[in-house]
Amino acid sequence: MLLLWAMLLACVTSCSNDTTEAQGFALPQTTIPLSVIDSVMQQRPDSALVLLLDCRDGVHTVSTDPTDRHYYELLLAEALYKNDSVQRNRKALQQAMAYFDSLVRGAPPPPLKGGAQRAGDSKKISNLTPNLAFLSARAHYMNGVGYYENDSAVEACKEYMKALDIMQDHFEEKELVGYKAKFMALTYTRLTDVFSDLYLHEQAIYFAQLSLTYYQKLNNVSWQLSRMLYEIGSNYDLLNQLDTADYYYRNAIKILHDTNSLVFRDIFVLRSLLCYKKDRQKENTLSQLYHILNQSNSEAEYLSRYLTIGEVYYNEKQLDSAWYYLKTVYCNSQSEASRKQAAEWLVEICKAQGKESEILEYADFLVPFANQEENNSAIKSQLTELYNTFQQNSLERQHQLEIRKNARWTAVAIGVLLFILLAIAWLYHKNKKKLQYIESQKPEEPAKAQDRLLAFMEEPICQAIVQSVQGQNIKRLATPKAFPELVLTDAQLQQLSMAAKRHFVPIEALLEQHGLKAKPALVNLCHLYLLGLDEKQAAILLNRDYSSVKRYEKTLKTAFHAQQNIITFLRNIVLNQ
Repeated sequence: MLLLWAMLLACVTSCSNDTTEAQGFALPQTTIPLSVIDSVMQQRPDSALVLLLDCRDGVHTVSTDPTDRHYYELLLAEALYKNDSVQRNRKALQQAMAYFDSLVRGAPPPPLKGGAQRAGDSKKISNLTPNLAFLSARAHYMNGVGYYENDSAVEACKEYMKALDIMQDHFEEKELVGYKAKFMALTYTRLTDVFSDLYLHEQAIYFAQLSLTYYQKLNNVSWQLSRMLYEIGSNYDLLNQLDTADYYYRNAIKILHDTNSLVFRDIFVLRSLLCYKKDRQKENTLSQLYHILNQSNSEAEYLSRYLTIGEVYYNEKQLDSAWYYLKTVYCNSQSEASRKQAAEWLVEICKAQGKESEILEYADFLVPFANQEENNSAIKSQLTELYNTFQQNSLERQHQLEIRKNARWTAVAIGVLLFILLAIAWLYHKNKKKLQYIESQKPEEPAKAQDRLLAFMEEPICQAIVQSVQGQNIKRLATPKAFPELVLTDAQLQQLSMAAKRHFVPIEALLEQHGLKAKPALVNLCHLYLLGLDEKQAAILLNRDYSSVKRYEKTLKTAFHAQQNIITFLRNIVLNQ
């Protein structure tokens, strides 16, 4: 910073009217190293933009070296973005991106328009080698920002993922600290926003959690940490996993010291609405929402709170009150998403109150969004494919890292090698015992055992349960609320338990033999697996969410050391007891 201010002082001095100018002598321009502007960018992006524009206008000079010229375009794109300006040098930025990519790959860099490389270029490139990968990644990031500003979510996503690939390919995890860690966090944050905006919640959570790990490496980033916790919570909220969402909301509020910030108020509102969804305490929720409403600092925030209050009244069937708040949002909000949501609820209110003449206004407003949803479905498919590819590449990269780490052990001393050999022998022995145990659990089923299974399946309660889910299109994200008629009563679960005990050894005893407490949830799940039902069907029948059933299944597999399908495994156990 001292160097920067010294340069600025020299610039001011050079612009003064003195005798040398009167005599026709030109004062020398100040040459500013781009690395200095890059450092200023992290603290004062507005000052960095001024310096970069001065360099463009000839007030200062930068090196004409190709690497510096492309570096300049990258810094200009970053400075424009950080000063909320539209990216005006996209073509030059993309040329810089191609240039840095070529250096990272080791290929000859593309020549600059208007001239060939000088003999000293190779030495310059050699000096920049440690930073080339980072510059290449930053260029891809900024190219992604440009695409996103032009509503090209898929192209933006590709560029963000390319930036991450470059960083992970050229830096070890221990090197991703400081500004590099911040860059990783920001890139994962951008991906979180892309997927969250299109309601791809699981993918948004994945990227938000990765962003969170890099923010945790930095100091004084409580706002960013809180924001990512809030993003994770809101996506779990939309997935109707309310307890998990509440956990993240509480942690987001806990680490946010500025209780007067917009982020704090947004989290507070979402948590109030979440509590309302869980306990339907309307009066308490509205009291909190009106309190936050009075703290609004802008019309946009004020109308956002109106939408939330209108939602509560709409859910409470207080349609006149809901109409007032939602109509205000529809007529005054600048947010298309808020107006769309308000219009959808206003249509339903018009139907309920017989306001047929007013429905058309809101219905007409919603027509373009229907086409937009159709377009978004194609974008969602492309983004989902990109996500799957990125995740697979990350796993393969992690696998390669493990291979390289293991290779280093070949140079370790004899004592360490002996330790590895002993460890391998121990693992071999353990795996052998494990395989022996698994094989012991898979004897051929005699006819008598098969008869017991068939007799169990023919029990009236068993037939009723199996028939109830046949033909039902139950998906992984389905909730029990969508199939209330399928949820088993306590009496039905008791009948199923008695039927199982008539034909097999009690499941409770098997669980206790393997170190598990015979919780009703585990016992009931085992009985449903004995019927041959999968985890999606079991989740609906037991009135639980899919993720809970998967956790129970994992618990059973771990306790039983099950390597095969859990249904086949459980049947083998009970039929051979």
